[in-house]
Amino acid sequence: NKTMSKRKRIARIFRMRGLMVQSSALDALLSVLSREDYGDGGRDYDETLYAIIDEVKGRMVNGRGFGGGGGRRGGGDDAAMNVVTPTLLGMVVADLSRTGRDAYDESVQYLDTFRTPRLSYDPMRRNFDLIVDCGGGGGNKGSIYGEALDKVNMFAQRYELVRQRMLRQDIFQPKLLTNTNMVGGGRARGSGGGRNTSTRDGDDDDNGGSEGTHHTLTPVESLLGRVGVRYLLGMIVQVEEGRYYLEDHTGQVRLDLSRASLLTDGFVTENSIVLVQGEAIDGVLHVHHMGSPIVENRSDAIKAIGLQNTDIFNSIGSLSEFEKLREQEIEHGQEGMFVVLSDVYLDSPSVMERIEKMLAGYSSFDPLPIFVFMGNFTSRPLSGGGSTKSMMGYFEDLASVISKFPRVANDGRFVFVPGPNDPGVTGVLPRGPIPNFFTSTLRSKVRHVTFASNPCRVRYFSKELVFFRDNLVGKMRRHCLLEPREEEEDDDDLVGGVASPGQRQLTRHAIKTVFDQGHLSPLPLSASPIYWQLDHALRLYPFPDALIVGDEVDQYYENYEECDAINPGPFSNGFNFVVYRPIGEIRKLQTKSDVEFSQIE
Repeated sequence: NKTMSKRKRIARIFRMRGLMVQSSALDALLSVLSREDYGDGGRDYDETLYAIIDEVKGRMVNGRGFGGGGGRRGGGDDAAMNVVTPTLLGMVVADLSRTGRDAYDESVQYLDTFRTPRLSYDPMRRNFDLIVDCGGGGGNKGSIYGEALDKVNMFAQRYELVRQRMLRQDIFQPKLLTNTNMVGGGRARGSGGGRNTSTRDGDDDDNGGSEGTHHTLTPVESLLGRVGVRYLLGMIVQVEEGRYYLEDHTGQVRLDLSRASLLTDGFVTENSIVLVQGEAIDGVLHVHHMGSPIVENRSDAIKAIGLQNTDIFNSIGSLSEFEKLREQEIEHGQEGMFVVLSDVYLDSPSVMERIEKMLAGYSSFDPLPIFVFMGNFTSRPLSGGGSTKSMMGYFEDLASVISKFPRVANDGRFVFVPGPNDPGVTGVLPRGPIPNFFTSTLRSKVRHVTFASNPCRVRYFSKELVFFRDNLVGKMRRHCLLEPREEEEDDDDLVGGVASPGQRQLTRHAIKTVFDQGHLSPLPLSASPIYWQLDHALRLYPFPDALIVGDEVDQYYENYEECDAINPGPFSNGFNFVVYRPIGEIRKLQTKSDVEFSQIE
């Protein structure tokens, strides 16, 4: 009997690889191999069999993909016993059978802001943990409204994440090293980048000499009784009306900013974390120089934190899985693009007309792009019951426009990110999606539509994209404590967009601030309220691969430490939008993004 002999042969091959295959799994495997029409079994038959076995072994080694609730970071009893179950075999066969289109369709993953895992750093143990249960430390788990302890933990974690990043930099390591900058804006470990001034004062904390210069971060509590210039890292807080203090993990000290000079670009605001050089006199820290914390690019941060501790999408169980995802990205990733619009006023006939033109232009693309619409979705805020009905009608009108293109309605993907004036709970970040009440018709007519939170995080293969609708530049300009630095224009700094020279400088300051702070809203809570328990959902640490901000200023694009920062500009003003390809070019197995600013006449 050929079937029996094949069963024995396959079982023997599995045993030679240290695997025990269950009888039902063996039957399923025989069924799969028979469908491939290999005749009497030959070279192709064996290649398929060994490919399946290799994938099974790989999954067992990595402890992933086992049925019965083993979870992605633990294989359960089946893994320990090296038993091949029908569930495991089915997952392996499905994975090996995926086509290029399957890989592309599965490449996109959306993350609900309110379910974002929280990266936690323990300064005592000096280790990171990714906490899936995002309840706050105040015991009010499951609620977005925190307690007093949650507010304390929010600021403490912001500070500790920056502090651990700083303490790993060469300039703060007590060993012989080459000269580097005093304050941030450069790359991690003093590797350059940014426009910073090298500082080597005659501070007691310097090692001295032209080589091996380093500085020590002095805690606030250690200023008492000490003289001379010191370096401190802390958060600027307003304890009394009009009086600002520097606060760290040990205490507070009043600041005198009257003679402070900024050595880095960026805005300095209340609640921002800064590196300060100054001298304490009579209980007041007289600031000489101030700058942003040193930054780490995404790859350096992931190395320090650990791959699994940065996997907020719960999609990469091991380094081998990540490498496999990168292979798929290189093979299929260039097909994908995101068409991003901001301030899409659905109550404007001219806007609706341009949307229809845009969809007509993209309706023949294969695959279709992912359309990201960011608010505000009306030119005026809602007020009263009549406006509620009007809002429903606007989304119904949009559904009718999309339905004119059946392929777009059936196969296209749409993401809607709410703006500050859109319906729902407004005024506090992060904010939830537009309520279903307003969007039921659109959901019924458009097959793949996601009404996302603000901010919205998207995974595209191994790339992480953050979409954020906020008037970032204007807010930071209004609340800065010190006038930002002015510099001559450098054509290499801002490589895209239509902003004026003055606007470009403000844009650069805002972009640099959010990345240096590792946070989307490093502003006073009075200007930008935040749910204390969900502050981690606004973090930018590690950096994403791209940050797309729907700002009310003109279009811009800048690459900061290998992260793309993009503003599509208001669609309602000039009908501008941006086309973003996360993988626009591949050279020597390295990917490069592509940004194209577009306009509809």
